[in-house]
Amino acid sequence: MKKRIFLFSLSLFFMAGNLFAHGDHPAAKTNLAIDISLSDFSNLHPLIVHFPIALLLLAVLTQLLAFFIWKKQLNWATLILLFTGFLSAYLASSILHPHTEGLDEVAASVLEKHDQFASYTLWLSGIGLALKLLSLFWLRDKLWLEAGVVLLLTGSAYSVSRAGHYGAALVHIYGVGAQGKYIEGYEQAEEVDDGHDHEHPATEEDGHDHQHE
Repeated sequence: MKKRIFLFSLSLFFMAGNLFAHGDHPAAKTNLAIDISLSDFSNLHPLIVHFPIALLLLAVLTQLLAFFIWKKQLNWATLILLFTGFLSAYLASSILHPHTEGLDEVAASVLEKHDQFASYTLWLSGIGLALKLLSLFWLRDKLWLEAGVVLLLTGSAYSVSRAGHYGAALVHIYGVGAQGKYIEGYEQAEEVDDGHDHEHPATEEDGHDHQHE
């Protein structure tokens, strides 16, 4: 039985990893080998932030299904998904959260909303995790307790979705974090852009001018 629970939870975890995976990437259509290390990123926030979104949404699903089928297995699956979702949310919102600089007023307000919903996610999933542990090990088979977990997980699923919405707006609309832009202490992207914008055109023009003379 424990083996079945473990395999089921493992399959859900891999489903979570693929839930928000990107589609066909341009690089995937070529045979070029791209070697990118962790040090190439301005911060590690983008590498972890999708996990709480997928894991907490799946936790709501397994928690609801446990009322009807596979009660024991799905309750354990919910606990695992909730724990890993809470842990990844904590890492994304605190230890791996990037510090920004140079934001305009609108982008700063969007970032504030993003951080606000991320905080809601952390609190709701954390309290939900505590109640789930209480339900599994101490106050077993209490319908009101499981109903409370459902409400908390639903709230965390909503808040993490809103945090993801504002996070996507920061990156894709305001350019925060893309190529390290507006990330405190990260200037590599700007230096590379300046090199391409100024050095190559000037060299080519000078070469043509001298040839015509």
